[in-house]
Amino acid sequence: MRSLILCGFALICVVGGAPQTRADERMTLDVYYESLCPDSRNFLVNQLNPNWPTLSTFTDLRLILFGKATFLPNAEGGWSFECQHGPDECTGNILHACGIKYSPTITQALNFTTCLMDLPKNGELCAELAGLDYAPIDTCQMSIEGQDLVHDHGVETLNLEPTLYFVPWIIYNQVWDFTNQWESLTNLTAVACNNAPANTPVCSV
Repeated sequence: MRSLILCGFALICVVGGAPQTRADERMTLDVYYESLCPDSRNFLVNQLNPNWPTLSTFTDLRLILFGKATFLPNAEGGWSFECQHGPDECTGNILHACGIKYSPTITQALNFTTCLMDLPKNGELCAELAGLDYAPIDTCQMSIEGQDLVHDHGVETLNLEPTLYFVPWIIYNQVWDFTNQWESLTNLTAVACNNAPANTPVCSV
């Protein structure tokens, strides 16, 4: 495992290493999740984050917060949410979404969100560990900006086909597949390699 700075809490850094796959030969991986969902935590902490140094060489990752939440416009011009695991999850979803927006790299976004899975009320510490400036994240989470981000994630989630019925919801190359979904929860790298471009170096070992 390669490290650069403050890669505690099982956080990872991707520097150098295996050859990168060309942009036109990369797999897409979309993960729809919730900030306080035990299954989401298990997937990020035990599958996605530790395997990311390998997956990052051929994968374009997106992290989408919302899951089984709902939203309505509020009197302040923003959005009110109801979340599967209660109000704290709604707050956490906003913090995650703001952190993702203000992360220069997806690796930092993943490190930040993974850290929050174990330290949900420690955004500033998780930002430090991920090498992020916490100030814009904090401003975002305290404002309508953060609500708008989760609303946008929600619109995308609610328009999924087939409809999301489990969290995390895992999609490879814009197509949801039953087998890929369930096997990814315990054997992510193998499933990713099955969906990777042909002759992906790290999948040919």
